[in-house]
Formats: sequence, C-alpha cells, structure tokens
Amino acid sequence: MTTPVQLINMALKKIGVLGVGQTASDEDVSDAFMQLNMMMAQWSVKRNVVYQIVDVPCAATGAQTYTVGVGGDFNTPRPSKLFGAYCRQLNNPGLPIDYPLDLLESITDYSRVSTKTMASMASLVWYDPQMPMGILHVWPVAGAGYELHILALRPLGKFPSPYDDITLPDVYLEALMYNLAGRLYSDYGLQPNPVVIALASASLATVRQSNLQVAKLQMPAAVVPGGSYNVYSDR
Repeated sequence: MTTPVQLINMALKKIGVLGVGQTASDEDVSDAFMQLNMMMAQWSVKRNVVYQIVDVPCAATGAQTYTVGVGGDFNTPRPSKLFGAYCRQLNNPGLPIDYPLDLLESITDYSRVSTKTMASMASLVWYDPQMPMGILHVWPVAGAGYELHILALRPLGKFPSPYDDITLPDVYLEALMYNLAGRLYSDYGLQPNPVVIALASASLATVRQSNLQVAKLQMPAAVVPGGSYNVYSDR
C-alpha cells in the first residue's frame, strides 16, 4: 500500500527539493500534507474526479424538508450538490415503483412554486447545500408509502494522517503525486517544470476518463410528441 508521506517524498523529488535517498523534514511533510488534503477537498466536488456516486434513501414522512448529512434524514456525507433524485412508491408490496424527480438547480426556480405545502405524490426537489447539514425541499409533500432517494457524490475524503494507507483506486496515485508536485513549486520558489505539469494534467485526465459516465441521449417529451422521432419525416 501507498501512504501520503510516500507521495509527498516523491513529489518533492520531482520538483528537485529532495535527492535520491533523502526524505522530507517533519515541517515539509506537514505543509505538503495540508496541501494534499486541500486538493482532495477540491477534487471531491468534481463529478469526473470522484469515482463513486451513492444512492441514499429516506422514508417520506410528510415533511416539506429533509436534512442531508452524517446523522441527518439522508445519512451520508453532506454533498455540495445532487446529481439526481427519484421517489419509490411502496404501496404495492414486493413490486415497488420508482419514478424520477425533477431536480431544480436554484432557489429562484423553487421560489416559483406557489403552494409549497401541498400534499401529493412528489414530482420535484430542490437541494440547498447549507452547513453543517444540507436541506432537501420536496414538492408536493410526500407522505407515508413513499421513499425518497438522492444521488450524490461520495467525497474522496481527507487523509487522516501522512502515514495511513491510501484507500483509493490505484489510478489516483500518479495523479495525486504529480498534481501535488505542481502545487509545491511556489512554496520553494522554483520554476515549474513543463514535463511535471504535463504529467499532472495527463494523469488527472486519466482519472476523469476512468470515472466518465455518459447517459443515453433523450429528447424532452414536449419536443418529441408521442415519445418517438422519425428521421425521414422529421416528425
């Protein structure tokens, strides 16, 4: 297994601060480790850099809002944004029915909902990424017999210490090392090496490619009446 301190030593060698057989001082390790965790926090909100999207359920209770975060109604690390949501109808035992929920992107869109407390089958949600808990607004208000689901990025998380094993897919290791090296040049007053910067970009692009998911293209029902399109008649 690889540890953060190993990546830090390799990064410092790539930028010419350390030589063969040398290791970083405790102060250098501490500074570089802080930058490594800051970089992880930045990566954790980028869709194609995070390798896992989680489906988090919550039983509908008739509430207008639900908390999202560790220990909340949706018990998961607080996401900065959602990538989807759906509702599961449980009235038919053994045959639950799922249907998608429209995901509003802004408070402006949600403010246009005039009857926010109306009770019925849910059709849309708006997520407010507050701290320490996010707030999910549901409309119409769904009661018993329904289960709400959100799709959110699982944050890559911070490394607890420089000496614990890194529990990420192996494809991340080179990207972590070269991108950390790129951030460390300015700390030592050094001119960035174009080769190191290019390898940082290429390795991160490989991570993005490994996580890429392209949904099947669908036309809105309002654009395609009947749900089909004839390329010959343009109808």
